[in-house]
Amino acid sequence: MKILTIIGSPRKKGNSYKAAKKLEQEMKNRGNYEFEYLFLKDAHLEICRGCFNCISQGSELCPLNDDRNMIEDKMKEADGLVMVSPVYVMNVSALMKNLIDRLAYRCHRPVYHGKKAIVLSTTGGMGLDKTLKYMKDIAEVWGYDVADECGLITPPFPSSKKLKKKNKDKLFKTAAKFDKSLKSATTNKMEKKSVGFNRYLTFRIFKTISEDVKDYMPADYQFYENKKYYHPGKIGTLTKIRTWIMLKIFSFMMRDMEPPKKEKIES
Repeated sequence: MKILTIIGSPRKKGNSYKAAKKLEQEMKNRGNYEFEYLFLKDAHLEICRGCFNCISQGSELCPLNDDRNMIEDKMKEADGLVMVSPVYVMNVSALMKNLIDRLAYRCHRPVYHGKKAIVLSTTGGMGLDKTLKYMKDIAEVWGYDVADECGLITPPFPSSKKLKKKNKDKLFKTAAKFDKSLKSATTNKMEKKSVGFNRYLTFRIFKTISEDVKDYMPADYQFYENKKYYHPGKIGTLTKIRTWIMLKIFSFMMRDMEPPKKEKIES
């Protein structure tokens, strides 16, 4: 199985890379895994301009012509994703944040359902929890099943034996969870999985909004138009009922944001 590791550190072989390589070795001890590394510092990925074209009109209308499509192709080809960033001032690095911004349309139109991921972060002190949660939230919105979050303390001075053992144990546990998740996905590939309430509710909210704003955001409308869910799955009756109730509440709370209908020009 192929694993894509995206490194968001501006340092080529810093703590984040070293942690990822140790994770790779743990994974290879468990199965036949092929790792590919993508260093964002070496990618030609321009700063997002915030034009909103990719979300409203379609990603192909992004004015920037760089490595974004190449990165997405690698993500689609891989069976799993390792998303890696050091903690920079309580959050991900600028390189990782720019990648997330450039893939903003995937928060509206996710395509990575069924794929597995883990998030990995290193810090000299604070910020692990916030950074890991942010990357986990993003990966899940993109569609990934996140098997684990692994945060390592890597101080700017020699680590104690106790800290080294603690980091090693964390990597060992994360590799075990990732390996189990990937192998489970292969074993159950042909089975329809049950769709959880939160994911189904998110889908229905985006589908409903896409219908309300189709004149302004046609890309979302076209994506959701004929979908019952992102992929074939089992959606329980109770989940459907709870979702219907929450959609009514959501529609009431967002009633002031309903856009005006575009007037048709008569010839």
